[in-house]
Amino acid sequence: MNGIKTMWIAVAAVAVVALVIVGYSWGASHSSNASILGSGDYASGYAAGMSAAKKKITESGLIPPSPATVNTVSGTVKSVDTDRFVIAANPVSLNPLDAPGPTERTVVVTDKTQITARIPMTPGEMNAANKAFQDSMKAGTLIPPPTPYTEKTVGIDAIKTSMVVTVTSADNIKDATTVNATKITFDALPSSNPTVPPAPTAPATK
Repeated sequence: MNGIKTMWIAVAAVAVVALVIVGYSWGASHSSNASILGSGDYASGYAAGMSAAKKKITESGLIPPSPATVNTVSGTVKSVDTDRFVIAANPVSLNPLDAPGPTERTVVVTDKTQITARIPMTPGEMNAANKAFQDSMKAGTLIPPPTPYTEKTVGIDAIKTSMVVTVTSADNIKDATTVNATKITFDALPSSNPTVPPAPTAPATK
């Protein structure tokens, strides 16, 4: 997954550089022609070049298409109130040519909002889950493969600043500064600390 993301970042960087070069060249040539014809300027030529280059790059398929509808956004919690919290929002599109969208969003929580904390399993819990999965395969009764966490329904009081959350809404929130959340998910701390064996002690001397 990280490899795919890195590839898109590299492609996006090349696309943006190409866009700027084409826009610059188009602007220069059109400003020169405009001076001869007595109309236009460099800025309008540059804008036309950027628009044309953006269209070409978008149609080439080199970068992901712009989403028309966005229902999920993630970000880092900046502040929390009784029925809402504010996040520093991540971009909702992988297309570097898209407008970045709101960098800060207010997430509204109601009594219908499902808030789920994903709690990492302890090594013992993970071993037990793996064993149950393997036993089910041997018995011919398959169960879903284990995940490295358990899920717990919590309230808004479990959301703290600096947490990274994923928010889902029934609405199109691509450009929304206020998000009415139907579901919120975040990674929590382990439910219990793993048992640490006691440090060895020197034998008693007679």
